[in-house]
Amino acid sequence: MNPRRIHELMRQKFPPIEHACREWAVVDDSAHIEALMTEYVCALEVLVEVHRKLGALLPIEEAARFAAAHIGEGEIRIADRGFNGFVVVARNGVATGWRLPDDLLLQRTALPPAQREP
Repeated sequence: MNPRRIHELMRQKFPPIEHACREWAVVDDSAHIEALMTEYVCALEVLVEVHRKLGALLPIEEAARFAAAHIGEGEIRIADRGFNGFVVVARNGVATGWRLPDDLLLQRTALPPAQREP
């Protein structure tokens, strides 16, 4: 999956971050980022976008190293392919994560494809 496709998916499916409503923690290495991804994303492979020209589909361990190497270059967004779990690493080196509530997941999967929100 190329960076352009990842950027397109992130624009379409990544929910608003609501910066002021989130709890943020300082992440100074890939181990902290990987811990957040393990807690919130729960997938073997994740989409990582640093900015529109830099993104990849990577295994979770590699994605953590990739994100840590690019802190400060953009607001890094990380999600599973189903866009159910999310991690954001801000330019200043703080990160947050969340999962969609279970009732929202059930609503999304229960609707036929034509009725799902973009």
